Amino acid sequence: MAAGVGAAMFAGSGVAAADEADAPGASSAGPARNSSAPANSRGRATGLKATAPKVAAAVRGGVARSASPAAAVAAAEQGQTGTVLSRPIRVAKRAATPADRTAVASALPAASGAGTPQPVASSAPGTPSVAAVPAAPVASAVAAADPGPIQSAILAAQAYIYGYPLMEYQRVRQTVGTVNTLYSLTSFANPDVDPIWLAIGGGKRPNVDTFYSLAELDLSNGPVVLSIPDMGDRYFSFQLTDPYTNVSGYIGSRTTGSGPGSYAITWTDGPQVEVPGAQTILVPYASMLALGRTLAGDEADQQAAIALIKQYALDPTGGTVSPVIPIPEPGIGYLDAISAAMALNPPPAIDAPTLAALAQIGVGPGMTVAEANLSLLSTITADLAVRVTAALLPVLTTINQYVSAFQNGGWATPPANIGDYGTDYLLRAGVAEVGLVANTPEEAVYSAGLLGANRFPLSGFGTGSYVLHFAPGEEPPVGAFWSVTVYNSQGRLVPNAQKQYAVSSSRPDELIRRPDGSIDIVFAPRDPGDPGANWLKVPAGGGFSAYLRMYVPDQSVLDGTWVAPPIERRWSIF
Repeated sequence: MAAGVGAAMFAGSGVAAADEADAPGASSAGPARNSSAPANSRGRATGLKATAPKVAAAVRGGVARSASPAAAVAAAEQGQTGTVLSRPIRVAKRAATPADRTAVASALPAASGAGTPQPVASSAPGTPSVAAVPAAPVASAVAAADPGPIQSAILAAQAYIYGYPLMEYQRVRQTVGTVNTLYSLTSFANPDVDPIWLAIGGGKRPNVDTFYSLAELDLSNGPVVLSIPDMGDRYFSFQLTDPYTNVSGYIGSRTTGSGPGSYAITWTDGPQVEVPGAQTILVPYASMLALGRTLAGDEADQQAAIALIKQYALDPTGGTVSPVIPIPEPGIGYLDAISAAMALNPPPAIDAPTLAALAQIGVGPGMTVAEANLSLLSTITADLAVRVTAALLPVLTTINQYVSAFQNGGWATPPANIGDYGTDYLLRAGVAEVGLVANTPEEAVYSAGLLGANRFPLSGFGTGSYVLHFAPGEEPPVGAFWSVTVYNSQGRLVPNAQKQYAVSSSRPDELIRRPDGSIDIVFAPRDPGDPGANWLKVPAGGGFSAYLRMYVPDQSVLDGTWVAPPIERRWSIF
């Protein structure tokens, strides 16, 4: 997503987008991650400044993040106060310092917590019931001056972009059901069934190489232990994603090995329970999403994968509480819901300048728009701005993808900071719009084939076809597997009698090669009649996309020295 667009979205209020050097945009030839740079430099915008000195008072109320939900409730009932702290940023890579934590408190305005939408508590069967966790109460103070209708609209649009991923995360929580329970599929995605992947981005563009597993974790009362069997040489991963959709880390064949093993996923500010025989995995939030992927090939290999999946186990060490934030339609109420979600999941320290600006319209942990004392006109323009931004986000996301594809030989390539966004809020929102969570490039790189070599959108119109040609020895360099999957213009798999939705290196017996070792993948609405090619059906007369997935990509993919060849049009008037 172009850094320039992100800067434009956050212009006019003193809230800058991430530095362009830290957030390569659509013009990047590939996800060229600078692995030699200090880990804490990625995504940390140094030029952000608070724009409202009048609202820069320190937060004096609130329950400390280190408190358990029960303690938070007790403190709220007794009127106790503490400090609203930020999370440690990607614990394993860059821990927040005390100065970072103080920065958030000092940048946020004081405001009353009254009127903030309160989460509704529910508990898993057989676990202790815990009362609803209130938004962090804060001391009342004199509200800042009305920023005016134009500035209020700008800030409201920015607040929607900032908070949209957080609200989509809440939607997934509600879709999953019981927390600390692992749900696993034993079939691939196909056009006829609607299981787990509907919780992740509405079911768009699922892969058909791995079986999915999904769990919403509540670590507030203790670690949750994930146990896996000996996976042999099979690729698998459990991606741990926080409420702001940053990837905290992975448990899997690339990072922790092939098992057998047990992993105690532990909130850094929660109960530190030593689980015998388990490796401790620290994460920055009490609420985390664990998304598992287990590679499976042909029919026989699928049965072997299913046998392993049935041995996965997820065991909580403490009781659970499952706060639910109601998700209203876009408008002023949506901003209040964002604030309520932030109260449960305190924002990262690097977001402090952004939050200082958004607080002018009453958006922030434990705040409400009503407390900002906006004029009627400012309230109306803010409400309208949220609605317009909600309508424009999918359009803007699509435009940025096509710009990237135009600049990169027809392929929309991911920026290096995907999955670890820093202050690139527009990129983060765009990814959430497409599918909520994204792998970091070290784990997997997804390139979206949207345009042909002629720079026209891919289409099944007419009698022509397209071909993706990998020359001998030039197929995607990966440590796990690669695949190419076709989707229609709505991001759905294309129905076909053969039930062939992808070409994958994970199925070598089905992967057709030319005598010279090259690979041709033909995209056509009808069988091209070429026995030496791999045919993927595309919708007749409709647009389509081809996604190239590369799991555990080689360094040449990460630094952009290997690029996918263009998709060539054949028998076309173009």
